[in-house]
Amino acid sequence: MCGRIDFHMDTYDPAVLRLREVLQAKFPDEPLPDGEGFPGTRLPVLTRGEDKADVRMMPWGFPAQEGRLIINARAETAEERPSFRESFLTRRCALLTTGFYEWSHDGATKKFLFRAPGSNVLYLAGFYDREARFVVLTQAAVGAVLEIHSRMPVILLQREVPLWLRDAGFARAVLRRPGPLLVRAAAGL
Repeated sequence: MCGRIDFHMDTYDPAVLRLREVLQAKFPDEPLPDGEGFPGTRLPVLTRGEDKADVRMMPWGFPAQEGRLIINARAETAEERPSFRESFLTRRCALLTTGFYEWSHDGATKKFLFRAPGSNVLYLAGFYDREARFVVLTQAAVGAVLEIHSRMPVILLQREVPLWLRDAGFARAVLRRPGPLLVRAAAGL
């Protein structure tokens, strides 16, 4: 679930424009992500800063056996798993995206793009490890996503991001709520 994200810097959403400005100032020698984000690539994530959210570039995925990456963590068990517990409790992050992709599993594999209705931005809840590598939290899918896949990313509203980053109690509550209804923006890409 959630093995590709959509990240288009040409979106004229204020949050994306502000992120682009921050990334260009903070990481002038690093190419800005634009298009699809893949596991293993460095992507901008929001982390807890001194008094406000900070933007950091981190690779997507924790290393696993045989060179594979763990890119997602189940919301239902993230706090219980020894490999995730400390990161979830102390190093939560939010990945700003313009959507995410899922593939159908009906025999004719098709790629579908999901976005928030009426918005160009999705904030995906995640956490990162001591080496500054992140994973995306997933939960049971609802609505249009459920028609394609059984899991979806845990979605945060923009106003929830600061609470997600700072408040473990709020973070636990987010993991227990159902996901929002998203729209299937494109089919058969």
